[in-house]
Amino acid sequence: MNEEYTEKHRRLSLDDRFKFSCHKGLTCFNTCCNDINIFLTPYDVLRMRRGAGLSSGEFLKRYTIALLGDEGLPLVVLKMMEDEDKSCPFVMPDGCGIYQDRPWSCRMYPIFPASPKEEGFLIEEKPSCLGFKEGKQWTIEEWKRDQGINIYDKMNESYKEVTLHDYFEKGNKLDSGRAKMLYNACYDMDEFKRFIFETRFFDIYDVENGVIEKIKEDEEELLSFGYGWIRFNLFSEDTLKLKDKTLDRLLQSKRGKD
Repeated sequence: MNEEYTEKHRRLSLDDRFKFSCHKGLTCFNTCCNDINIFLTPYDVLRMRRGAGLSSGEFLKRYTIALLGDEGLPLVVLKMMEDEDKSCPFVMPDGCGIYQDRPWSCRMYPIFPASPKEEGFLIEEKPSCLGFKEGKQWTIEEWKRDQGINIYDKMNESYKEVTLHDYFEKGNKLDSGRAKMLYNACYDMDEFKRFIFETRFFDIYDVENGVIEKIKEDEEELLSFGYGWIRFNLFSEDTLKLKDKTLDRLLQSKRGKD
């Protein structure tokens, strides 16, 4: 991590305490939500578009910008409004309009991990943010519980198993077709659901009836299933099985030699 960047932040362990509280009584309320880059995880998009009452396709088109990372991984960024302050489109005078479904980074603020692969956390105690002058003290774990972070961490763990896979550590990069495959399965879940249930998907993949019913009714289960499908197709992992037993055995044999 950039040394100049870390020098401006205080490092915290899980047991260290910090002071912070944000509420409408502060004159700086809502200002931290302007002109910022918020990268959205697939679970962020699931929750936000559900909170906004939109389909995944409509939400992505209206509120996000799609980018590609160095490894060809799709990245989704929240699109700020084109006003003078570059405001978040979900922030109202009284606060966040989708507060119960706000994304992970908004929940964690003012705390964030030191890096995806490094233990510990950083905090930037900005003088302009009056929330740091409030008396309430927290540990990292207390803050996570209060902000409802645990379900986000749980769902995002499966996403990190994809994006931090050693496939990319070996220098591999996704082509445009595979990047689109990952984007649809993880972010455009309505499109992924149509792909599963309106094609011969279940004639090809051997999926238990109980799992089919779960992914039909439960979006979290559908997202988890999408991660498994991605790992099967991108990394040749044993996360799905084919109905063609001969071909499935060939795949199993190939994995054993890799």
